Amino acid sequence: MALSSAAECFTLAAGLHGTVVCMSLLSDSQLNQHGYFVPENPVAADQPARSWLSQFGLLRVQGPDSEKLLQGQLTCDVVALDTQHWTLGACCNAKGRMVANFIIARDEQGFWLRLPHDQVSPLQQHLQKYAVFFKAELQDLSTTHAIIADLPAETAASGCIDNQDLPQRRVCQWQDGTARLELGDGRREYWLEKNAAEAQLQDVALCCSDRNNRLDLNQGIIWVTGDSREHWIPQNIDWHRQGGISFSKGCYTGQEIVARLQYLGKAKKALFRIRSSDSQAPALLCTVTSESGKNLGEITAWQRDQGLALLNDDDELRQVRVKTAENQQFSASVQKLSYTEEQTTNSGA
Repeated sequence: MALSSAAECFTLAAGLHGTVVCMSLLSDSQLNQHGYFVPENPVAADQPARSWLSQFGLLRVQGPDSEKLLQGQLTCDVVALDTQHWTLGACCNAKGRMVANFIIARDEQGFWLRLPHDQVSPLQQHLQKYAVFFKAELQDLSTTHAIIADLPAETAASGCIDNQDLPQRRVCQWQDGTARLELGDGRREYWLEKNAAEAQLQDVALCCSDRNNRLDLNQGIIWVTGDSREHWIPQNIDWHRQGGISFSKGCYTGQEIVARLQYLGKAKKALFRIRSSDSQAPALLCTVTSESGKNLGEITAWQRDQGLALLNDDDELRQVRVKTAENQQFSASVQKLSYTEEQTTNSGA
């Protein structure tokens, strides 16, 4: 059965609170050993499909002081964020290292943060240290809500990431406590209660939720996980190019370090797209070296035969070696990420 239209899906999600569905798809029995949703008969990668993004969870921050709390802790400007848009953001420690990064949207009561499932509780605990001074409440919605996504067919990653007009493309709509987000690359997400989420997975083409990881890689999106918590400064993963940092909002925890790198420092490393036909999957933060064995950097994300790596900033770099967790090595080709905004700026200079 073909996917419903976006409007039909949204109406379905918002109107089925309390609906009972016979067979549960939102259960641990539908997850593989990596925590990804795997339906019984997933469609081919070249077909659009829907999925439960089981690898992500939701943290809700509400209360009269929720805006003040988050404005002093996050890299994004939550004061400027309205209920019709979403943005990316991060929360840093005092040294500017990211505790977590996320998608954030707001409704009339407060804010919703979507981030890797294993990061919800650590971020909640981190923010709670500051929340005691504000009239704000933090709630982990992992047990009550789910994230459903309409995903386009998988395509080869472009050599240049389109980061122009990001605020206008990042649209969010709310209806009866359900959010619909347009991600700008053909993806849509629905944040909703689990009974309504269950209904969205019935009688439609389904795919494994790791497809979303592949699409994130295509867009140069990297998520902080338990293994990389407090490891990277936001610029290490191009969060400034992805619209996840405001340099005009004022002070927040870690802001001095982030701003200093932006205005006074020169980044010695850059993100590269990395590809290999080798069947081995490197672990996060595995070492990447030159052909001669010189240490160049580390893996920041990986999905099947490709990933992203933070490497020495060298425009001539084409081939590298990747060390796996088992201390094995395989060859991979690399290409430095580029962005349409930078190309437009340079061409107009």
